Amino acid sequence: MNKGEYTGEIIHKHQIDGSIFTNTLYTIRKNNPNWHYHENLHICFVYEGGKAETRHQTTYSKKEGSIFFYHSEELHRWISPEPTSKSLNIEIEHSFLKKHNLTEQNIKKSIETNVSAKGLILKLQKELLHLNSENYLHFQIVLLELLAFQTQKKYLSNPQWVVLLKELLHSQWDQVMSLEEISKLVGAHPVTISKNFRRYFQCTLGEYQRKLKIEKAIDLIKNTSLSLSEITFYCGFTDQSHFTRNFKLYTGFLPKDYRKF
Repeated sequence: MNKGEYTGEIIHKHQIDGSIFTNTLYTIRKNNPNWHYHENLHICFVYEGGKAETRHQTTYSKKEGSIFFYHSEELHRWISPEPTSKSLNIEIEHSFLKKHNLTEQNIKKSIETNVSAKGLILKLQKELLHLNSENYLHFQIVLLELLAFQTQKKYLSNPQWVVLLKELLHSQWDQVMSLEEISKLVGAHPVTISKNFRRYFQCTLGEYQRKLKIEKAIDLIKNTSLSLSEITFYCGFTDQSHFTRNFKLYTGFLPKDYRKF
């Protein structure tokens, strides 16, 4: 398919310095399930409705809120299991990769490992709504933070306790655990975790836990009928103002505005 072209209905398109941002709506009327590929790599964030992805005759069903990565010229097709689904596609041209010394594999790893990926994509979406010369620099910084996250890591391999800690935090994202409890579960001294957490996760433990909660809230707001107060409680925030403040910090949206978007 040509640059900026997708099988659904394109609602908005922005082409900025070697990157193309496309808001796409998929409906029963407008959804072409045929095999296709794109000239450039692209990242697809499905923020409402969900889709099933088919490659090499094998179907993978993913929950709402999923992020998909496609290499340039990678054959794929989309089949939407819902009457309506919405996505934001971020297409990166070869000139952008060369300019910023990035590779497709760099970006793929970044999307897979950055716990803030959904939040950063929504920040980009928010900036696009009012993009001008004043916030263009911030837009560029957020985009590179999303795409180049993996390249910030300077360590060839992580200690076993880091691997276990990441698994623990993601599986127990809604649990309140003390540092001592975490220490026992991952087999590392509390001081070791405290001193080295930022080194391996690029933020504090508390910040990482809040990011996980916001990632969950992003899915719940768009894909459930739960009220914002119920989501606040479910995601473990002390009150709705605390939740609203953190959600805007990580995504640029107020929760009520994101639900309407």
